[in-house]
This record gives sequence, C-alpha cells and structure tokens, in this order.
Amino acid sequence: MMMQYLRNNVKGIMIGVVVVFIVSCFAGYGMYVRGRGSSGGDYPVAKLDGKKIMRSQVEMRLREVAEQFGDRVTSGDVPMIRRMILDDIVVGMELTKAAKAEGIKVAKEEVDQYLASMQAQFPTKEAYDEYLKRSGMTERELRRKVEENIAVGKLMEKVTASASVDAGEVRKFYDATKDAFFKRPEGYTVNVVAFRGKEAAQRGRARLLKGEAWDSVMGAMSGDLGNFTPYDKPIFVSKKDLADDLKSVISLKVGSYSNLVKVGSDDYLMVLKRSNEKERVMAFDEVKEQIEGVLLDQKRGQMQRAYVADLLKKAPLEILDESIFKVASGDEGESSNKGN
Repeated sequence: MMMQYLRNNVKGIMIGVVVVFIVSCFAGYGMYVRGRGSSGGDYPVAKLDGKKIMRSQVEMRLREVAEQFGDRVTSGDVPMIRRMILDDIVVGMELTKAAKAEGIKVAKEEVDQYLASMQAQFPTKEAYDEYLKRSGMTERELRRKVEENIAVGKLMEKVTASASVDAGEVRKFYDATKDAFFKRPEGYTVNVVAFRGKEAAQRGRARLLKGEAWDSVMGAMSGDLGNFTPYDKPIFVSKKDLADDLKSVISLKVGSYSNLVKVGSDDYLMVLKRSNEKERVMAFDEVKEQIEGVLLDQKRGQMQRAYVADLLKKAPLEILDESIFKVASGDEGESSNKGN
C-alpha cells in the first residue's frame, strides 16, 4: 500500500526530492507554484529560525503529490506526506542558509544564463510573462530564487568534491556484473542521418553514393539535416530493435547505404552500415569509463544524502500544528483525500 511504501522509503524520497527540486527548479509551467491564493484559514504550521512555514505551502505541494500518484494516495497517507513535504521545505531553507555560511557567490552572468535557458523553454516571451504572472513572483523575486538555487548547486558540488573511485572498485564492479549489465546482443554499428525533406534526402544520398565522404556531405548540407552521427562515432543498434522499414539494415552489406526511410511528416532517415556485431560481453576497456561514472555518481549521491540528512537533524524546527502531521495508528486510509 502507499502508506507502507512511504514508511519504508520516506528518507530516500524526501532527500531525493529536495536535491532535485532545489537545484533544478523552474523546469516549466507551474513547477514553482500554481498561484499563491489560499483560503482565509491559512496559518503557520511550523517555524524555522523565526520564519513561518504556512499551511498553504504544505497543501500546495500535497496537491502536486496527489495529482502524481492519483488514487494511490489515501486519507491515511496524507499526514505522512505532509511531514515529508515539511522536511523538504526545511532542507531547502537549510541548504540556502548553508550556502551563504560557506560564502558561496553567484555571478550576475550565471543568473542571466539560467534565466535565459529557462525562458527558452517557453514558446514565446508572452507565455513566459504569463507564467511569471501566474506564479505570483516578481522578476526580482525570481532572480533571487534562481541565485539561491545556483548557490545550492555549488554547495552540493563542494560537499562531494572529495568523492573518488579507484581502479580496483571499477574492475570489481565489472567482474561482478559483466554478464548481467554488459552483454551486448547481436547487432550492428551504423552511422545515421535524418534529412529534412524528400528533395534534400535524395540529394544527400546521391552525393554519398557517388563516393563523397560522410562528414563532408554532412557539413555541406547542415541546414538540411536533423540529427546525424559523425563518421568516427558510429552507434550500435541491436538486431531485435530494428523494426519495419529499418529491418533492411539486417541484410545490408557492410559499407553500404540503406534506402531512404520516411520517419516523420517530411523527415527521411538513412543508415550507413559499418559492421556486423555478434552477441558478446563487452570488454572491460570499452566500459570502464562508464562504470567509473556510475560509481562516482553513487558516491556523490551518498555524500549528498548524508549531508542533507544531517542538516535536517540539526535544523531548529518548531512545529506549531502537530495534528496535521500525525499518522493515526494502523490507519492505512480507504479513500483519496487530496488536501484535507
């Protein structure tokens, strides 16, 4: 049940949500708030360093969780979810405070760049302005929040700066998991190009068939192309993943070009077959950098979680309304309750 799942995973869920939310906020419409309106009964449910945390802040996030999980959220789940959300808010505030204590600085140019990339996610400037209006934030408030989030990101980088992986760990992981994780099925290495429009696709294919170099044609026709792979960076595709018109790649000779395959309203795909690949376990040297990256991310994640958990433990939090966070003994909830 949802309650049991939350009880078993509350710490990991909370910390994971905190780090992602704080570092990468404002991903699109409505991620920050869906309006700041609240009922006349709004009141502080907790205080941190004298700053009030309002019931409306908690309930807004509760609605987002309820929307995500739907009917799996029951009335019995709500108090625990509220407490998770409160912890999430507290950790966010403590991370911001810690970044300031560490003297972490954020340049104006960094904020400008972040805001530019954020605005680029909106189809028009008017759409962005409407989003900002609905959020209830001023441009100044948004800049401050972005600056805080960038500072928190730098803080987490500082916290994990000492993380490292030695060669022995990488080799041990490979030896223990190579048959499960690094067995590559039968397939092919290929170069792929997507042309925009039939006429461009026909011209490009004709030039390649005449013997022009792959990269030269890609460079000359860059305005007529979608994605493509550089010649020296072919990709692997498994035999079982080739479907429909792309099945022709199976019988294609090495060094040959496929026919044009329509893949959109007016996009055409073409494949250059580079090699046939038998099923095999990939060699250690092929995957050691990938393994090192995975293990390093794991260590950084562990360090971040430990740091965040310690912040939460030491936070001077005063809960003003215990009742909304109290889980009834044995109450698993029977019906969905998305805010009461």
